[in-house]
Amino acid sequence: MGCTTAKIHEPLSQRLREKASEIFKKLDIKGTGTIDKEGTEQFCPILQSQTQKHYLKAVDFDKSGDITEDEWMAFWEIVKENGYSEEEINIELDELMDGKAWVQFKRVDRFLKIDEKRRGSRVKSIVQEEKRRLSIIQPARLQKSKTMQSEGHDMQQEIQQQS
Repeated sequence: MGCTTAKIHEPLSQRLREKASEIFKKLDIKGTGTIDKEGTEQFCPILQSQTQKHYLKAVDFDKSGDITEDEWMAFWEIVKENGYSEEEINIELDELMDGKAWVQFKRVDRFLKIDEKRRGSRVKSIVQEEKRRLSIIQPARLQKSKTMQSEGHDMQQEIQQQS
């Protein structure tokens, strides 16, 4: 039996995934399911700096000009995969939630540069995994939302009938 020094990647915790998703929804001011330059500038004027533009461009993995939720979530998985702790990521998400500037994740920058030159892009596989994960989660979110709306409508009808 041999011993290995290979590091096992722990995915982002559910708590951080939810926080990142909440920020995504705030940045998606048009409700289109994407983050665009205009939305980020409205959410946080400080995002107009060079560093911020760099990160927005870096997270737009398919270079479409908009950041999809799967790209956004993949970015945070990449941050975690590159050795940043849950606490470091949590602090950064809190900063973003408060409209403050992004920090520079130098290991992520290096990872992304190397990945661009790879034949089998690790970034693409992470984005695909996020797309798959979100396709499972989204219908559950939608169903929960519909159930809550239905319950609210039923409660309103009940109140009206009692009046």
